[in-house]
Amino acid sequence: MTAHPTRIEPSILHKLAMHSPEPDNRLWTGIREKSMMRLNSTSFPHRKIEEWRFTDLKAITRTEFTGMDKAGMQPAAGIEKYFLPEADRSRLVFINGRFHEIYSSIGGLGKGVTVGNLRNFPKNKVVQEYLNKLVNYENDIFTAYNGLMFEDGAFIHLEKGAKAEAPIHVLNLYTDSAKPYIANPRMLVMAEEESDVTIIEDHIGLGENSYMTIPVCEVKVKQKAHIHHVRIQRDSIKAIHMSRPITYVEKNSEYHSYTITLGAKLSRNEPRVIQEDEEVNFTLDGLVLIDGEQIADTHSVMDHRFSHANSHQLHKVVVNGSAHSIFNGKIFVRRDAQKIDSFQENRNLLLSVDGLVNTKPQLEIFADDVLCSHGATIGNFDPEEVFYLQSRGMTEEKAKEVLTYAFALETIENVKVESVHKLLVEEVYRYTKANSKPKQKKVTI
Repeated sequence: MTAHPTRIEPSILHKLAMHSPEPDNRLWTGIREKSMMRLNSTSFPHRKIEEWRFTDLKAITRTEFTGMDKAGMQPAAGIEKYFLPEADRSRLVFINGRFHEIYSSIGGLGKGVTVGNLRNFPKNKVVQEYLNKLVNYENDIFTAYNGLMFEDGAFIHLEKGAKAEAPIHVLNLYTDSAKPYIANPRMLVMAEEESDVTIIEDHIGLGENSYMTIPVCEVKVKQKAHIHHVRIQRDSIKAIHMSRPITYVEKNSEYHSYTITLGAKLSRNEPRVIQEDEEVNFTLDGLVLIDGEQIADTHSVMDHRFSHANSHQLHKVVVNGSAHSIFNGKIFVRRDAQKIDSFQENRNLLLSVDGLVNTKPQLEIFADDVLCSHGATIGNFDPEEVFYLQSRGMTEEKAKEVLTYAFALETIENVKVESVHKLLVEEVYRYTKANSKPKQKKVTI
């Protein structure tokens, strides 16, 4: 039975995609054509679909988006405060999905490292071979929207044996506007054999306006290469963030990802890591701090296709107000993938009785010589821990603040870049300080 596509009436997203700027090269034209085919054969998600049954998409369906040329965009001002000192010569800046060379600085990465705007590399061999080849179009209309509408994107290529001398900061900024708009950031990362790089992918809303961003990130990690990837989502509290990162790891390679979700009215992150050979090591950690009426949804996949792999996922969530967290983490172990050691844990701290958590860690194992486990916890503060801190002179409010702070910090302790680590610690402290007085209202969870 073929499902007929369900559109947002009056097909706002579809119309915007159809009227996206004409590409100026064959590669972009091919991506547009493939995306259009997928768009016309894929249903818009709704809550009767298992993968979307907990996610309320009213923030999208009830918003009338417009093109950026009609959105009444405000100029970006004071963005220098978001620059990282470690990346003063390794920074790419995109404003509403469009590259801004004037704010970017890419001259300090050393030999064998190529960084720039994707649009400037249409004939590059790596771009030709991998751009839009790694993405997951299966039953995903948002990847198709990005493919139809993206204009610019970050391109990071490390040649064999290259070591980036500084972290690469991909700074995505979204400006204030009179009307809601859609931005489509794109990123392609290729790490050749024995290369090493740290990437900070930053998404920041400069105003309090409504917009939707659909970032798509493709990463290829070749043999013995190492990538440390930090994703920070600090969108406007009225924004919608639908991210699609996907990574392929080859033999003896390592990929470590840390996603921090702080902003957006509705966010849906769908990270995938796919093992392409034996002896790999990857991490897919996350931290979510939400309040008010925020919805934060994470659907992750760790796909083990070959023997001998170590993988780890720690996804921590703090929920206050009437916020809603959804987690669906899947560990796949294919039939011939023996000697797999994989661990997944989702830990949720509810600061208010109005909060809601839906969690569903999953194991699908088709091999017999593996060590895989998963688990999930949902709860409030341990009364004994609160009492212990109070017995040491703290007020109840301060005790809960300290416990929340300690709970959240574990996920970001492996972030290598000093200024980023400091920033995240400050964000955790700001959140815990602001939410140390939970509301007490009766609710069914």
